[in-house]
Amino acid sequence: MTDVNRDDLEEADRLLSRGHLSEDAGDFEHALAHYRAASLAAPRYARACMNLGNALRALGRNDEAIHAYQRAVHLAPESAEARFNLALQRLTGGDVDVARDELGEVIRLQPGLVEAHLVLADILERQGKLDEAEASFIRALELDPNHSGARLNYGTFCDRLGRPYEASRLLEQAKALDPGIKGVESPILFGLNFRTDVTADEIAQVHRRIGAEIQQASGPAFQTWSNVPDPERRLRLAYVSGDFHHHPVSLFLRPVLEHHDPIQLEVVCYSNRDDDNDVAAVLRRACSLWRNVSPLDHEAFARVIRDDRIDILVDLAGHTHGNRLSTFALHPAPVQASWLGYLNTSGLSAMDYRICDRYTDPARETDHLYTETLVRMPHAQWCYQPWYVPPSYERAYASAEHTDSIVFGSFNQYAKITDDCLRLWASVLKRVRDSRLLILDVRPAVRKALEARVERHGVDPCRVQMHNRQSIDQYFRSIASVDIALDTIPYNGATTTLDTLWMGVPIVAMRGERAIARGSYSILSTLGLDRLVARSKAEYVDINLRLARDASERARLRKQLRAQLEASPLMDAPGFTRALEARFREMWRLWCAGKADFRRDVSA
Repeated sequence: MTDVNRDDLEEADRLLSRGHLSEDAGDFEHALAHYRAASLAAPRYARACMNLGNALRALGRNDEAIHAYQRAVHLAPESAEARFNLALQRLTGGDVDVARDELGEVIRLQPGLVEAHLVLADILERQGKLDEAEASFIRALELDPNHSGARLNYGTFCDRLGRPYEASRLLEQAKALDPGIKGVESPILFGLNFRTDVTADEIAQVHRRIGAEIQQASGPAFQTWSNVPDPERRLRLAYVSGDFHHHPVSLFLRPVLEHHDPIQLEVVCYSNRDDDNDVAAVLRRACSLWRNVSPLDHEAFARVIRDDRIDILVDLAGHTHGNRLSTFALHPAPVQASWLGYLNTSGLSAMDYRICDRYTDPARETDHLYTETLVRMPHAQWCYQPWYVPPSYERAYASAEHTDSIVFGSFNQYAKITDDCLRLWASVLKRVRDSRLLILDVRPAVRKALEARVERHGVDPCRVQMHNRQSIDQYFRSIASVDIALDTIPYNGATTTLDTLWMGVPIVAMRGERAIARGSYSILSTLGLDRLVARSKAEYVDINLRLARDASERARLRKQLRAQLEASPLMDAPGFTRALEARFREMWRLWCAGKADFRRDVSA
């Protein structure tokens, strides 16, 4: 900067100050004009180039931002800040390797910059270098043990690797360090569902506490609504989700949307996802109104709901990614219910009902675990209609390579394979000699870690075949190729359990202590397959052992399961939808009656 004229430098600083004022006001176009003028006033002033890059980045002009940052680095090659901004912009543009190399220079110049280590950890995880990524997280925390963001990022990293205990501890520490930190509440609660070291009562208590915090942070809830309190009129029903794409929520919602009674209901979908995909297109055609609400904050979204005169607002996310619970906390609709996406309580006092079934939540057994009033469906809470027509399960099985050994399979998300789950599976594999295990959803990045975990539980990793996520066709073929499917605990499958049965493959369920651990039990109970339900870990192992030894029983199941599923309430879309609508109508009638106890159980 020694070759920058002092007068030019003063003029550039004056223009930069004006730009900062515009930027603080959110006016990046005017900020950009000031920063560009500053860079023209002092062409060799790195600070002006950096600010120019910042404004361009905010406006989404990525290539121009990169050019500005490159100019700043050229003028000040020893500036860690300039190189860090360039690395971030390279990462935004998808130049992962270049961003990683640039971050290496940043850390060389300023080893104590925590944010550089965190971004590097993210890049290393993307590249499958998990050990190096974890080392970067640990180094960041060594530099600043009280960095809440570092604990948040490390916690979500552990969660993705199927390490729920560490994830929960780190996320809770992040919140303790910074009670106002954003984005930590739902991951804390979601992670509890994977753990077996906490009771259902303890999990409910944490949900209530964090739910109350969400309520308080969201602001005062509405107490009055302009909706006409006519108990029998046509209702405006709205579903809210960030999962209107290739996701289990859309799989289960589609047959319901397609069978809703248009005389009784006008159906609205609020999508919290800015993505025009083929699944969303199908769902959009089945509803009266579709709105993308992802750009709206929780108050603006609440105003839209009230302007649309929604009578019943249904949350399909709970504490999963992309939820809008802060809006539900405002109670913008007279009646609010949770269904489908999260088998636990929202923790919100503003969520009136939760739709479940008599298997996941038997009457008077689990009601105390919820802030919502439970509404039980007469059978299971899922309505199954495969989005894709899979190949014949008999042909798929016949075309697979077989030996005399039994092949078990797991088709759930990798994160559900906790150490407790793997320990149980290992007990099965040890009892069934020469058996093998096929596991899907194993990214190359976690393959070595899973092999080490398998070995720690006393199973030779050579007996375990691992595949990354597959195309939908190959996914169904993989299911059909195994003899017996293994369910995950404590977080069961639902979509995968139904897909497995659809392909004629038996799966053993264990009846757990809470709803999240009773998904497969609910499905098998609805099908009348009580002989595949275990009440303990020992019984889980024994039933799998019995199936492995009984080839004729497996053959009978392979021929019968799809027909049994098709004839069951699980695939009766008209009947399921009528039952669901009846429960919505009863919720509405109770609200119209103005009863103080309108949130009483409305299930039959």
